[in-house]
Amino acid sequence: MPLQSALIGDPQLCIHQAASNADSRARELATFVGQVVGSLQKVRPARSGVLDMVDEFIDEVQRLGKLVQR
Repeated sequence: MPLQSALIGDPQLCIHQAASNADSRARELATFVGQVVGSLQKVRPARSGVLDMVDEFIDEVQRLGKLVQR
């Protein structure tokens, strides 16, 4: 979302200022995440995610190859 930084600028500044206090737990809030985080259902290694993407890529290349042969 290109305007996300504009939308969260003021709150982000407050969070960063609070995070500079050693006793604050605001540091955990200092990094915003995208909308996709709501669709995550489990924690898994990055390797697993990358291998899934590679498998999907191979499947799609094969599917497109079949379409081209027609």
